[in-house]
Amino acid sequence: MLLSRRSFVRTSTVSLGALAASAGVSEANRSQEDPLAGLKSMTGGVEPFALSDYEARVEKARRLMREAGIDMLYLNGGTSMEYFGGIRWGLSERMFAMLIPARGEVSYICPKFEEGRAREQIRLGSDIRTWEEHESPYRTVKTLLADRKIPSGVVGIEPEVREFVSDGLRRECKPARFVNGESVSQGCRMIKTAKELRCMALANDITKKAYEAAFRTLREGIAPSELSGKIAEAHTRLGAAGGASVSFGPASAFPHGSLEPRKLQPGDVVLVDGGCRINGYRSDVTRTVVFGRAPDKVREVWGIVRQAQEAALAAARPGVTCEAVDAAARKVIADAGYGPGYKYFTHRVGHGIGMDGHEYPYLVGGNKLPLQPGMTFSDEPGIYIVGEFGVRIEDDIYIAEDGAHFFGETVASLQVF
Repeated sequence: MLLSRRSFVRTSTVSLGALAASAGVSEANRSQEDPLAGLKSMTGGVEPFALSDYEARVEKARRLMREAGIDMLYLNGGTSMEYFGGIRWGLSERMFAMLIPARGEVSYICPKFEEGRAREQIRLGSDIRTWEEHESPYRTVKTLLADRKIPSGVVGIEPEVREFVSDGLRRECKPARFVNGESVSQGCRMIKTAKELRCMALANDITKKAYEAAFRTLREGIAPSELSGKIAEAHTRLGAAGGASVSFGPASAFPHGSLEPRKLQPGDVVLVDGGCRINGYRSDVTRTVVFGRAPDKVREVWGIVRQAQEAALAAARPGVTCEAVDAAARKVIADAGYGPGYKYFTHRVGHGIGMDGHEYPYLVGGNKLPLQPGMTFSDEPGIYIVGEFGVRIEDDIYIAEDGAHFFGETVASLQVF
């Protein structure tokens, strides 16, 4: 049974408590020689994923496969292979595949010269089929299907698999039928367990603390790369590899920044967007602050965006469609005069997040998928006024039985440094 917010907080080893949000920074903090010096690692007690976690994921995949009439699921190197098998394997033109059958042992197709490295990582199953450089790995897959008594079976191909691989499988492995395996791989990955949620909670805590420390290093004349470097350093001191993109002033009106160089000036909006990983699970947090005195228009727009973020949070609960969450945030912004549609709020309100920074499903118009407990998303409305500034506030949320909740807390008011 998935946890409610209360039971999740009680069983978590990570604090999901309030993250203090100051409205400004004192002169004492401004004069600190190194605001990052006091940061300590927060990752000492992180619980790694065990063999039982991967076995549970494979068993859920098998259940979904049987429901969908799929006999085998084909995965190549990438996030889903890491999710189901704990194997980190880069992509190349050479096939290294993990094949999960609806029944029976997990199998692998591996280049012969990579067998030793593969065995170091493989945790599930012992059926490793190798191929030499002059041989066809697709033929090896065909032999595997025959050995498993499903030569004409249905094989689900995970969406990350590249087209030349899918084409090779279809050509060589007739009469097997190949279908989209997204309902299995994403059907598993989009629902997080309590352990996965704890990893995401810690990642969010770390990123928010890293931002707070790095903002105290702001000074007139720095380049975006300097603040970005401080954010990365703060993450490292807190025990995680992470970072953020940074935009100053008018560049903040472009949601993902601008190539135009700009040094920090008094009154500039500062927009940072980034995160880190804990056990492979990500945070994605955006903060918009001001260096120096905040113009009234920036304060007004920031307040509208913050209301939109809360509207999305309130709308997100089990059974509600993904598109309804986007619509709730978009209505607040349009009603405040920054509409219609995508005129100023130029993107969807959120994306799924987990092992990938952006993953299925998405909080966007047209997506009628109902929310379920265990789903996790970004909640990131924005208003972008080209030539002036942009504001985005982004926090990650999780869906529980009693509704949606932030990982930790968002900011209560516009911060000025």
